[in-house]
Amino acid sequence: MVRNYNLRAMLGDTLYEVFLPSADGARNDVPESVYMDASVGQSYMLADPQAQETLAPSLLLLYGEVEHTGYYDKMAHRARISSIIKYLWESTEHRPAFRRITQNRESFIKFANGIMNETNTLIATVMQKLPEIREAQNRMKNHEEWGRLSEEQQKQITDRLEENEREVKHALPLCNKTLKMFGYLNTDKDIRNLFLLDELCPRLVQMLLHVLTKLVGSRGLELKVDNPDELEFKPKIMLQDLCRIFSLFASAENFPFECAKSGCDPALMQAALKTVRRIHLLSKKELEAFESLPALVEEALRNVASEEALLQDAPDEFKDEILDTLMEDPVLLPSGHVVDRSTIAQHVLNDPTDPFNRNPLTLEDVQPATELKQRILAWIAEKRQGV
Repeated sequence: MVRNYNLRAMLGDTLYEVFLPSADGARNDVPESVYMDASVGQSYMLADPQAQETLAPSLLLLYGEVEHTGYYDKMAHRARISSIIKYLWESTEHRPAFRRITQNRESFIKFANGIMNETNTLIATVMQKLPEIREAQNRMKNHEEWGRLSEEQQKQITDRLEENEREVKHALPLCNKTLKMFGYLNTDKDIRNLFLLDELCPRLVQMLLHVLTKLVGSRGLELKVDNPDELEFKPKIMLQDLCRIFSLFASAENFPFECAKSGCDPALMQAALKTVRRIHLLSKKELEAFESLPALVEEALRNVASEEALLQDAPDEFKDEILDTLMEDPVLLPSGHVVDRSTIAQHVLNDPTDPFNRNPLTLEDVQPATELKQRILAWIAEKRQGV
């Protein structure tokens, strides 16, 4: 009934402020009788039959929809929504309802896109600001160099440091929450399978590899700051959450393949494994799953390289007009241009317009280029037979 995105987002805020029990059981601002059902000794969020049926999928959908409320607003909304989602996930009464969103592919993709957009934005912010914070802290600790700077230069550095710290303090708590949400939601096989869809898996892999590169890559030392607890920067916990997600997807057939297509270096995963083993971050089952991934990625890298060499001379008409890559499922846009379905599916999630003329566009507006697809498949088969 509520169509305005900002007003819908405030419904999530109200649930958080009024009906979500606090972690320590004390709510001085809201009487317990407001959010607790005394007859059963549970919060209304857990005990109410209608909440059990509709609240979880509605909040997952809302998490995606607040994308439209503004940069800082959406982060605040999502921080509150993610707290409610985690509370509901830990309740057996709500687990069936979480699976219900998997029955609506469009709604799930909107949620998944929202959580990946949020994580990408937060990670980009944090990973850019932390090295700047470290550099400023090092300059201030070098008393000889610091003393040679003018008062104005010192003030500029100090002001910039304080601004960066504020931004990181704003972004990191939600960043930590979203990584954890990825982890616990994907323990459900049906949810995990949807994250493996062609529209979502490449973005998921790119996001995970980006974070892993920053945490354990060659420049990971730049993330070490003097006040990590104050900034809520917990790299060990981030690495643990990240590797758990990798372990959940390791056995999926297309996941190592997407890692290879994204240019993943198996040595990066081996470095992460070394750290994980040394400080015992994963359970035995999780570790075994993660340990299998570097070899699977190495094999996928060989297959991707072989396939790219084989198909490198594809005719231009077989290539995606946006990415210039060989199409697997070509579709015709209303503007007359042809792209791969996965390309335009990812585009309209963030910008529901035709990228060639900026007219409004939904996936229902695109038409399958069936004849072209058949010619592409025939050309690929012919190339493979000639090997």
